[in-house]
Amino acid sequence: MKKIILAGIAATVFAGAAMAGAHGSMSDKRVASMKEIGGAMKAISDVAKGNAEASDATVAAAMKINTLAKQVPSWFPEGSGEYRAKANIWTDWAGFKAANDKLVAASADLVAATKTMDSAQIGAALGATGKTCGGCHETYRGPKPS
Repeated sequence: MKKIILAGIAATVFAGAAMAGAHGSMSDKRVASMKEIGGAMKAISDVAKGNAEASDATVAAAMKINTLAKQVPSWFPEGSGEYRAKANIWTDWAGFKAANDKLVAASADLVAATKTMDSAQIGAALGATGKTCGGCHETYRGPKPS
């Protein structure tokens, strides 16, 4: 009987450690992917501000944002609430998904704007895309851990 109990405890501890590792890697993926979005937005921002010329690289950066935006919900599987993710992501999944849908739509508009190579259009579309990011972060992202 003791062996069965010890085996059960060991299995529980092992499963918990495995889940923690899986969630940690999901959190790492989220953070890395969000940083990719931020880096692409920064590159486009330089064009919108007139500090760089629009180019195929600008279009590629917008496409990267749009591609990653479509993946955001997959970065938040149930129970992966560590780091800065607020619990309301999962209790208000429909709202979270709707906020992400706005990001996907805005980033698609950004792709179209970058293809014009017009910095004013790019700036307007970038601003709209950034606004969707901020709206989601205000609602669903917690403060940085201290």
